[in-house]
Amino acid sequence: GFEGLVKNLMSELPDGLVTYNCPVRCVHWSDAEKNKTSAVVECENGERIPADHIIVTVPLGYLKRHHSTLFRPPLPLHKLHTIQRLGFGTNNKIFVEFDAPWWDADCEVIHLIWEDEDAMVDQVPDLQRSWIKKLIGFTVLKPTERYGHLLCGWIAGHESEYMETLSELEVMRDVTQVIRRFTGNPTITPQRILRSQWFHDPWTCGSYTHLATGCSEQDLENMMEPLPSKKSKAQPLQVLFAGEATHHCFFSTVHGALLSGWREADRLISHYSSFNPPELPKSML
Repeated sequence: GFEGLVKNLMSELPDGLVTYNCPVRCVHWSDAEKNKTSAVVECENGERIPADHIIVTVPLGYLKRHHSTLFRPPLPLHKLHTIQRLGFGTNNKIFVEFDAPWWDADCEVIHLIWEDEDAMVDQVPDLQRSWIKKLIGFTVLKPTERYGHLLCGWIAGHESEYMETLSELEVMRDVTQVIRRFTGNPTITPQRILRSQWFHDPWTCGSYTHLATGCSEQDLENMMEPLPSKKSKAQPLQVLFAGEATHHCFFSTVHGALLSGWREADRLISHYSSFNPPELPKSML
C-alpha cells in the first residue's frame, strides 16, 4: 500500500507531534470581524486544541455525512451545496490468493466479459444475485516472488457496497463460481481472499470523488476555498481544505491529494511572506 509514502512524509516530523486515535468532534472557526481568537479543534475526548490555522483533509464522503456537526458555525451555503453536488463513489478491491497460477505467465490483466447486458442497464438490480457481475476483472500482481499467486479484482457502485455486507466466505464462494464459469475449470479453488470495505469505513464513507451530473468547475474551486472567505474581515485562513476532492484536475487520485496538501502549505507560506517586516529605529541600525 502507501505505507512507504506516509513514512517518508512523516520522517522529517519531530517525535510526538502526531496524535493517533483521537477523533475530532468539531472544528470551531469564526466569521465575525471582532473575534480575533484562534480556531479550535474539539476532540471526542473533550480536549480543545487552539490553532492559528486548521487544514481539513477528511474525505468527501465523510464531509457529506458529517458536515452538519463537524463545523461551528456551519459551512457557508455555497460550500455545502458543492459537497452535496460532487459525487463520491465506492471502488473496492478483492484480493484472491491461489496455491498455483491458472493463468499464463505473461498475463497481466484478466477481463470478465458477460454475455448478457443486464448489468449495463439502468434498473434496480437484485443485488443478491447480480452483484458479482459488477466485478470487471482482475489484475495479476507481480512479481510473484513478492506477492505469490495473487489476483486483485475490481468492483464499484452499489454492488460494491453490497459486497461489503457479505461475509468473506460468501464473497469467496461467489468469486470462485465466477472464475470456474469463465475458465471452464471446476477445480480452481482460491486459498483465501481479502477485500476492502471503504463504504462502511466510518472515516471514509466511500473511496473516490467524481464529477456528478450538475457539477461545474466552480464546485472544484469552492471545495478548496478556505474559511472565512476573502470578503470577510475576520481572521483569515482559519480553516483550509485539502484532499483529493479539492484538486481541480487530479481528484480521485493519491497524487491529487498530495498536491493539494502542498497547495495549502504554499498558501500559508504566501500569507506570511506577504507581511512587511516592521522598520527598525535608526538608533538600532
